Amino acid sequence: MQIAVFGGTGRVGGRFIEYALADGQTVKALARDANKLAPRAGLEVVQGDVLDAATVARVIAGADAVVSGLGGAGVDDPGEAQSQGMRNIVAGMQQHGVRRVLGVAGGGILNSVDGGLRHDQPTFPAVFKKVSSRHKEAWHAMRDSGLDWTMIATGDIVPGERTGVYRALEEYLPEGGRRISVEDVADFLLRALHDGLHIQKRVGAGY
Repeated sequence: MQIAVFGGTGRVGGRFIEYALADGQTVKALARDANKLAPRAGLEVVQGDVLDAATVARVIAGADAVVSGLGGAGVDDPGEAQSQGMRNIVAGMQQHGVRRVLGVAGGGILNSVDGGLRHDQPTFPAVFKKVSSRHKEAWHAMRDSGLDWTMIATGDIVPGERTGVYRALEEYLPEGGRRISVEDVADFLLRALHDGLHIQKRVGAGY
């Protein structure tokens, strides 16, 4: 399988590339600074910006699937990399006939047990509202695309180990599952891709 990866210099994206290559897949990754991704067998790096739609489409050409580990630049000014970036990814996939895409977002986009989204609950931390709004836009770009998408949504993503042992629940965050390691998010992305899990679903993941 050839996988187009966006956000590969980030925590989750970098681990995903490592695990995908070890699994025998090939990866074509976009990076603003190609030097941040060490050369490895099976990895091709394209230098460019996810906000450049033509470059995004070029990375996607020939891929069997797309994985996005894109995140925000910060809580005060998260930027458009995740939201507009996902719109560009969807457009590039439609252009080249690629159907499978997976992404990562915060748990605010999941359903609340009280109705509506967790993002819209009065208890949702105000400091994360801007970032969560970008995540919501990225999810909507996936949702409205008609593609075979999966958005993995989590609470806190922390340094840790690849255990392969975590809980997943479609549309909701597992009760009490407010943390998951970087390594296990990357593991879950690869597992969901490999096994064709959670098609056209948001899925909450945590311990």
